[in-house]
Amino acid sequence: MTIDVGSTQTRAHLFARVEDRFRFVATASAPTHLRGSHPHLALGGIRALAHLSAISSRPLLDPQGILIAPELATGAGVDACLLTLSAAPPIRVILGGLSSEWSLASLRRAAASAYTQVAGVLSVVPLDGRRQTEEEWLQALMVAEPHLVVIAGGMDGGAAQPVQALLETATLAARLRPEGERPWILFAGNAALREAAVALAGRELPLRVLPNVRPQPDVEHIGPVVEAMDQRYVERALASLPGLSLLQSWARGEIVPTARALGHVARYLSLEAPDRGTLVVDVGGNHTVVTAAHGGLLAQIVQSESGIGQGILSLYQRRGYERIARWLPQEVRPETMEAFVWTKAMHPLSIPQTIEEMWMELAFAREALAEAWEQLRTLWPELGRSPWAFEPILLTGGAFASHARPGALALMALDALQPVGLTTLLWDPVGVTPALGALAAMDALLAVEGIHSRPWIPLATVLAPTLDGPVALDELLFTVEVHHRGPDGSESVYEIEVRGGRLEVVPIPGVGETELRRFRMRRPVDLGWGPRRAPRRIRIVGGWLGLIVDGRGRPLQLAEDPEARREQIQRWLWDIGALGGGL
Repeated sequence: MTIDVGSTQTRAHLFARVEDRFRFVATASAPTHLRGSHPHLALGGIRALAHLSAISSRPLLDPQGILIAPELATGAGVDACLLTLSAAPPIRVILGGLSSEWSLASLRRAAASAYTQVAGVLSVVPLDGRRQTEEEWLQALMVAEPHLVVIAGGMDGGAAQPVQALLETATLAARLRPEGERPWILFAGNAALREAAVALAGRELPLRVLPNVRPQPDVEHIGPVVEAMDQRYVERALASLPGLSLLQSWARGEIVPTARALGHVARYLSLEAPDRGTLVVDVGGNHTVVTAAHGGLLAQIVQSESGIGQGILSLYQRRGYERIARWLPQEVRPETMEAFVWTKAMHPLSIPQTIEEMWMELAFAREALAEAWEQLRTLWPELGRSPWAFEPILLTGGAFASHARPGALALMALDALQPVGLTTLLWDPVGVTPALGALAAMDALLAVEGIHSRPWIPLATVLAPTLDGPVALDELLFTVEVHHRGPDGSESVYEIEVRGGRLEVVPIPGVGETELRRFRMRRPVDLGWGPRRAPRRIRIVGGWLGLIVDGRGRPLQLAEDPEARREQIQRWLWDIGALGGGL
């Protein structure tokens, strides 16, 4: 069993052996008791477990409300409990290095991969056109009151004196803080300075010496720094969140930050298709996480104060009315949107009561995901240069929780991520993905079994061509035949026309085999195999929505005129089957 403590919801997931196979069995959730005058995280966990007991007909709590572990002979309880966490606020970090191009670039990637807030950057070479002094370094460290200071710089055998100056300033600032408020100091720079770093810290400062993040210009090791940041995040959470220590006492092993669990799942899924990348996205109440994995590369962005709950206010302040409103199919006045934002920020568990509110929530989720995706590609520019597409794209988090209009969720992901080529959208409406990642941290074989059982809903297969230039609305781009063979041997063939500015949705039967054949190009579109090229046969699996062919081009072009843009959004919602009907 796993318990995922989020900023808005606490979810409990039960796994068990079913017919000799390890499977996801049931889930339940309860509000995270984090707000109010007496917050206590254990209350949300206990309520979720009580609900899970009722759903699964398995007693999980004793009369005192304590988890029963290990499992009793009567079948009550569980063998083990794992805990994932994203409810705690991010930790404040200061990054120090030689230059923005090398050591600081690596540290920025590490900080982006964890629940952190970068409170300052100390640089030896000029930063933003000016050189920082050691007095400015010390002042920045004292004002920020960081929980963690990370010092890097100098390749192994390279520069030493400037890096030592950073270390001396960091240790001095730490000694000037009260003993109980001193930050952790991580040194991940020139290996020749490790002994000097230990000597500067002495026994009274919490110092960790890690492998150099940039031992060579073309080698990067940020994993140990990210792990240390995760450990500091969990330590601060245990010290500041009432009730979390009780939940930890039930758990086997350490608390796993939710973003780290998502990274485990992304890395494993990428191994199933080594020639393509995997994307796992999580839009929650206060955090948005995007993880891309391909071969040995794991790129992750954890965007705090971004989501459809408490984080919606900061998201609105950063992105502004115009960027949010561009995704709406109808006009919404600024004061109406601001009222919606404040309601969601103060009552994150509230759900849309009108069609207008549903469109606004989806618009904010689009912008949160688009912002995180932009930042990921900025920090990892190799993602933008890579020719590979993503397979699959896994959608999880509160924004993708059970929704009355799956087509609207699919369109939200396509608009924000703009995938190219052929990919599959997987939908996690109950938030089981972090649980699988926590299992991977404890028992890799069980995690593999759980992932192979595919506890997600196949939402759609997506074919998204890139175009050689602007196209007119409804201009014919290409045709393709869809061949389906039923389990009884019957065959059906039909041709679809893909037109510019439109989405074509083709239902795909859940049984039998379906293939795409006979592509006839009217424009030099690129389906992922080069202009005007495509395999003779492409087997697809469809999903809840079937096959979605996105003929809108990349990058997505929104009309400049507000009225024309709203008509454009309405057309896309209609194409994908998400427009019309009640809430």
